[in-house]
Amino acid sequence: MIALAQAWRAGLTRHTQRAILAREAALRLVESGPPEHHAFTVRDLIRMAQSARSAAGPRG
Repeated sequence: MIALAQAWRAGLTRHTQRAILAREAALRLVESGPPEHHAFTVRDLIRMAQSARSAAGPRG
């Protein structure tokens, strides 16, 4: 049971770290400001978040 709880916590931690990295990447894009000729759509933001999440590490 202890090993199962530790594995669950480790998975939760990885998921949380990926979410934080994706959020930070989105904030960096917002802070730098989008180019004047292009407004990001929700689909663009989702794609960027998925890309940041996949760059954060292998899925477990």
